[in-house]
Amino acid sequence: MRIHLLGIGGARQSAFAEVLLARGWEVSGCDVNDTSVTDALRARGAAVSIGHDPAHVIGQDLLVHITRIGPAAEPERQAALAAGVRVLNGPQLLSELIDASRAVGVAGTHGKTTITAMIGHILDGVGMSPTVLVGDGSSSRAHPGDLLVTELDESDTTLPLHHPDVAVVTNVEFDHEDYFPDLEAVRRTFTDFLAGLPASSLAVTCADDPWLRTTSFGARRQTYGFAEDAEWRCLSGGEVISAGEEVARLRLAVPGRHSLQNATAALAAVADLDVAPERAAAALRTFTGAKRRMERLGEWRGAAIYDDYGHHPTELRVTLDAARELKPRRLLLVFQPHRYSRLLHLRDQFAPALAGADLALVTEVYSAGEPNPGGVTAASLAEDAGCDFAPDLGAAREWLEREVREGDLVLLMGAGDIRRLGDELAQPV
Repeated sequence: MRIHLLGIGGARQSAFAEVLLARGWEVSGCDVNDTSVTDALRARGAAVSIGHDPAHVIGQDLLVHITRIGPAAEPERQAALAAGVRVLNGPQLLSELIDASRAVGVAGTHGKTTITAMIGHILDGVGMSPTVLVGDGSSSRAHPGDLLVTELDESDTTLPLHHPDVAVVTNVEFDHEDYFPDLEAVRRTFTDFLAGLPASSLAVTCADDPWLRTTSFGARRQTYGFAEDAEWRCLSGGEVISAGEEVARLRLAVPGRHSLQNATAALAAVADLDVAPERAAAALRTFTGAKRRMERLGEWRGAAIYDDYGHHPTELRVTLDAARELKPRRLLLVFQPHRYSRLLHLRDQFAPALAGADLALVTEVYSAGEPNPGGVTAASLAEDAGCDFAPDLGAAREWLEREVREGDLVLLMGAGDIRRLGDELAQPV
């Protein structure tokens, strides 16, 4: 089967290409620039072109495009439709891959990237060689077998398309204001996802999330978390209790109470694949984290530099709490808000979350191409939070040059380009 991917150099599209190549498909694709990713795909056998051209669809069986296709790529999609070539977007392709696999899917507002990476790490560690699709842009990998572990994204409302054999749901909060008008709309998407799971599937849901506790559905169910009635209960010392007995003890290299919670979800999920909890916990001892999730970049002026993708108030709070466990002299936060719509809807929650740092700086909003609806500014958030404001990353560096002391921990957070500042400063150690 011949498949062509538009934007093949992107994180998700390139991961799809790797999976399809591993499963024996004939893969081609195009993108606007050559990168190390496109070079690697060529080395694996993909035919990669630079630039868009409707002629690319000639002779193809399937064309796959990203959800929000740009104007430069639209003529290729139209040419495929006119030629009778089957056309899917990324979520639709993922749904078909899940249906053709023994699949574990991880969904939820927070934690899904880390849990996906943890499950993949466990299964690799016990020799099961899964294909893993992770949303951090670098941890995905492909194997020729039918075992698939994948992150499931709710942000574009396509979550109910997916019907994995094992589904993990971490939590449900309001986010992605560009697609959802309110929390109830988010909940409806998760309700439809859980209701659509086959009766034979297992849903592993978090007992610490109030809404998930009260949601009913037809699939088999097990719960995890710190709650006393969780069927897979984690304790602050790393003990995991199931059926009234300790079944494993977690010794993680990644900090944070939420990391214990995430690891417990992973143990519950892989148990349905016949991986004993103690084996899973042993495998997790070498798990060092997903990319851009409390990722240590190095040091600068005697301070540790960490980068994190978190861009929601809940993510700020739990990541700052995890950073405290490392016992720095002081905790400095540089936060880059992501999208005007998120800042507008969650502004009242961001200000108290920023208070978790000893010193905090807010940079200008990373818009991700979203227009400002009017009057939404990161400077006003900084004023509400009583912290400093930097109009750009250059000014943020100047602030760090004034404030950083030896023994501090600098945490850079946001889903935009804040990582560039960390890469500029940090010296690996």
